[in-house]
Formats: sequence, structure tokens, C-alpha cells
Amino acid sequence: MSGGGVFTDILAAAGRIFEVMVEGHWETVGMLFDSLGKGTMRINRNAYGSMGGGTSLRGSSPEVSGYAVPSKAVESKFAE
Repeated sequence: MSGGGVFTDILAAAGRIFEVMVEGHWETVGMLFDSLGKGTMRINRNAYGSMGGGTSLRGSSPEVSGYAVPSKAVESKFAE
């Protein structure tokens, strides 16, 4: 410690503890915001392909993409 007396040393130690706690708190908050931002970007990229560097929307309709074309009319599958 600085050698200024017992009370001065105690206050200096308490100040250092408080400083470490505040720095740790803000580091944790920063990591949470970073994770939140990355998660939001991932959700937007999956939901809207053109956002965040994607090229096109994902999950286009079968008529547009040409995939998953039904082999027969849906009404005939559920008709009584």
C-alpha cells in the first residue's frame, strides 16, 4: 500500500476493488451486447437472406424455386 495510514490504505484497497468490479461489469455487459448483436444478425440472415451479406431470400415458394412440386392436387389427398 501507499503507507499513508490504515484508513488511507483501506480506502485505496476498497477503491481498487470497486474499480475491478465496475470494469468487470462493463466487460460483461459488452459481451452480452456483442452476443445479442451477433444473434440478431444470424436471425436476420436466416429470415431475410438479403440482409447481412446474403444474396437472396431463403425459403422461396416451390413455383419460384422449382423444388417440392406436389405430385397431385392437395384436395384429392383430403377428400372424403
